[in-house]
Amino acid sequence: MTSTSCYQCHAETEITIINFADGEADSLRLRLKDFPLRECPAGHRQFVRPDFAAELLYHLTEEDEPELPAGKEKGLILKKYLCQSCGEALEPKPDHRHTFSIEVRLEDLDPFGVDLSMPVYKCSACEKEQLHSLKEVRKLTPAAMAHAFEAANIPPPPGVL
Repeated sequence: MTSTSCYQCHAETEITIINFADGEADSLRLRLKDFPLRECPAGHRQFVRPDFAAELLYHLTEEDEPELPAGKEKGLILKKYLCQSCGEALEPKPDHRHTFSIEVRLEDLDPFGVDLSMPVYKCSACEKEQLHSLKEVRKLTPAAMAHAFEAANIPPPPGVL
């Protein structure tokens, strides 16, 4: 169950909201917006529940990211990225960066936001803009999320490291 006492000083914690925390991994920038956490009077922070980070990661990679426009990755060593709509090769250089805003709804919490910002590539045939591949985004999400948690000064729960 959710611990309401601080892991560090054992004082009572309260749920508070931080405006934002940013994390980055390679080409992915991740921003947590209006993000819930627990904080004690001494300013120590912790997740709202011990399994929160895993719950958020699962939500993003399994429920939200599959909805993003993403090409198909082909090849083991020499990678090619194909348009999800028409199958033609995507341009080798990104057209621009795009931010995808996601509203996250997890049990017993008010909704909060996650912005994922990545380069998008344009299909030369149908001109659809998309990420290189979903696999690429999923690979970068855990590290970007961890960096955002570090930026928000939220340590892992006891016993995780």
